[in-house]
Amino acid sequence: MSRCRSILHFTNSTVWGGVEEHICGLLSTLSRSSFRAHLVCDPTIYERFSAAIPGDVDITPLAFSSLRHVGSAMRFAKLVLQERFEIVHSHMFWSSLFASPIAWACRVPAIVETLHGTEAWRTGWKENRMLDRAIGRFVRKYVAVCESDARFLENRKHVPAEKITTIHNGVDARRFVVSRDARAAVRHALGFAEGDSVLIMVARLHRGKGHRVIFEAMRQLLPSYPTLKLICLGEGSEGPELRALCQSFGLEHCICFAGYQRNVPEWLAAADINVLPSFYEGLPLTILEAMAAGLATVASNVGGIPEAIEDGVTGLLVSPGDPRQLAEALSLLLNNTAKRARIGRAAHERVLRSFAFEQQVSSTEKMYLELCGAVSAQQAAPMGTDVLTPGRDVSSAPMPLECHK
Repeated sequence: MSRCRSILHFTNSTVWGGVEEHICGLLSTLSRSSFRAHLVCDPTIYERFSAAIPGDVDITPLAFSSLRHVGSAMRFAKLVLQERFEIVHSHMFWSSLFASPIAWACRVPAIVETLHGTEAWRTGWKENRMLDRAIGRFVRKYVAVCESDARFLENRKHVPAEKITTIHNGVDARRFVVSRDARAAVRHALGFAEGDSVLIMVARLHRGKGHRVIFEAMRQLLPSYPTLKLICLGEGSEGPELRALCQSFGLEHCICFAGYQRNVPEWLAAADINVLPSFYEGLPLTILEAMAAGLATVASNVGGIPEAIEDGVTGLLVSPGDPRQLAEALSLLLNNTAKRARIGRAAHERVLRSFAFEQQVSSTEKMYLELCGAVSAQQAAPMGTDVLTPGRDVSSAPMPLECHK
């Protein structure tokens, strides 16, 4: 009988989005007989995590996203040492920047970092790739959520191919089977009529998601589609600016900012078309969720989106930052309900075939067990050998620091 492995997941994000939903899915579903999971997250999203994941997962709120958080670094190290975690898994580079060196110093055997997109947010000093080389020495395995991210890790961040594994995001399609009553209830609550054409955009309120692009496309479409509506689901730092932009465009009568909503399947059921005009992405869960719901999607041809959407078959792809092209693609679907339905059915089948949540969880568990097994083999190997990374020049690796309780 295999023993239970202890895993710490870490995120220092202060805004809820697809990454946090990804973490919730893993923590809720990992085998309890094989893994004991713990989460460290920022206090601003602690309550949301508490409501979203099972009670047998311990959660530690910790503000740890700045070099000034010295006390948090010490508390993080103390927790790692006390709980003797065998795996520390950080989500996004900014989390790994803080967690991975401490985990390594505390002699955690397996340190993992998941890339959720191509890090276009990194500007100024954060763009310095010397940081990647430094932190990369502590990370045992990188997870890419799509092939696009895997190429970014190898070609832009110069991560050795043997340290990268691609585990596509997945969704549980069963969650998106909802009654027609849900569609009517959401529309009624928003004051939308059944005959209105409703778009939905599920994304953080951030300029990288392209809200301005869909607003400009809406202005082009409204003369031909006067009952067109848009639901913006999500929250973020750009909220006030986007609301002001909406008002300046004269769109406040047809755009609803609904904020964060836990029951995403019901909101998707209320819409006719999903839209995501992002400037950059990994493999967004919101795309896969809309596909699982049988909803036709118009999205930017960026990142891992074309790995899920075949243009004209399981959705429509447009160039990022082009409101005219976005409006034309939306018009194709607004004019043709049969085409919308056909794409929605194909999208649903594509998710069932290639993006099942069970596949994501199974692949993640397999990676964890392989890492733990490789570490055990390394510990049993004769002195001077390196089982995990054959041929590596061990003399060039950083020497572990001594940490004590």
